[in-house]
Amino acid sequence: MASKKDVASYRAARVIGHAGQQAAASLRDIQIPAEVSWESLKVLKDGLSSASRSIRSLRDSASRELSGFYLLDQRSFSGTLDRVARSAERLSAFLDGEGAYLQRVKTMTGIIESIEAARRELKQRLDDSASLAKEQAQVQASIKELIARVDELTAKGDLHEVLEIEKELRKEGRAFRGETLAHLKRPLRRLGDLSQRGDLAMGPDEREALSKFIESPYKSFLSHKTGQYLASILENMRRAIDSGKMEFKPKKTGRVSAQLKQLTGTSHLGEKQEKGRRLLARRRELLHNPQVKEMYQWRKGLLLKIEEARRQEQDVEERMRSVASMADALNRRLQELLRLAETKTREYVGREVELERT
Repeated sequence: MASKKDVASYRAARVIGHAGQQAAASLRDIQIPAEVSWESLKVLKDGLSSASRSIRSLRDSASRELSGFYLLDQRSFSGTLDRVARSAERLSAFLDGEGAYLQRVKTMTGIIESIEAARRELKQRLDDSASLAKEQAQVQASIKELIARVDELTAKGDLHEVLEIEKELRKEGRAFRGETLAHLKRPLRRLGDLSQRGDLAMGPDEREALSKFIESPYKSFLSHKTGQYLASILENMRRAIDSGKMEFKPKKTGRVSAQLKQLTGTSHLGEKQEKGRRLLARRRELLHNPQVKEMYQWRKGLLLKIEEARRQEQDVEERMRSVASMADALNRRLQELLRLAETKTREYVGREVELERT
C-alpha cells in the first residue's frame, strides 16, 4: 500500500483489513463437534453455511469499495469461500443421504435406553412388592398370634363372665337408646334448654342429672346418683308438653306423650334399671379379684396391639396397591416401547423382529 498520504490507498487498506478480520471471525465461529452424531453434524453444516454466506457478503461489499484498485487478490478470498461452501454442500448431502442413519441410530439408542430404564424400574417395583408381601405376612402372623392369646384369655371362667356382662350391658345400652328413648331425644334436649332459661322449675341436682342423661343416657340411667331423677325428669317433660312450652307439632306431641305414658305407667324402666345395676355390681365383684383384673388389663393391652397391627396391615396393603399400580403402568409403558422398537426396526432395515416380552 502507498503511504498514509495517499488517501484512496489508505482507505482501501482499511477496508481490506476490516473485511479480513470479519472473515476470520466467521471461520472461528464454526463449531467443530467433539462427537459425531446427526445433531452435531447438522450444527456444523449450519455453521459452514452461515460462514459461507457471511464471507460472500464481505467479499462483495469489499469489492464494491475497492473498484478501480487492484490492491486485493480476490483469488485468496474466493478460494476460502469456495472451500467453505463446498464443505457445507458435501456435509448437507451426507446428512440427507447416508448421514440419516446417524439419526436412526440415535432414535433406536434412545428407545433401547428407555426400555432398559423401564425394565430396571419395573424390577425395582416388583422387588418392593415382594418385600411388602413378606411384611404383610409377618403382620398377619402377628395378628393371628395376638388373637389366639386373646381367645385363650377370654376362655378363662371369671374373665369370660366379665366380658359376657359387658356384652350384655352394651346390648342393653343400645336398646335403651334406640327403643326406650326412641322419641325422647329431642324432647330431653328441649327440656334442658327450658331449664337453663328458667322457663321450667328444676332443682340443681335434677338439672345436672338431666344434662348427664342427655350426654350419656344409659350410664346416667344406671348411676345411683343420677338415675333416681329419671322419674321426675319424665314428669317435668310431661308437664312441659301439657303446658305447650315444648312447642312441638301435634303429631310429635302425641308420640312423645304416648311413650311417656308407657314409661311412667309401667314397671319397664324399673326392671331395666335393676337388671343393669345387677350386671354392673357383678362386674365390679369379679374385677375385685386381682387375678381377674390383671387378665382383664392384659387382654385390653392385647386388643390395643391388635388394633395397631391392623392399622399397620392396612398401611402395607395401601402401599402394595400403590406399588402394583405403578408396576402396571411401567409394564404398559414397556410394552409400548417394545412395540415401537419393533416398528422402527421394520421401518429402518425392512426386517420383522419380535422382542422378548419377559
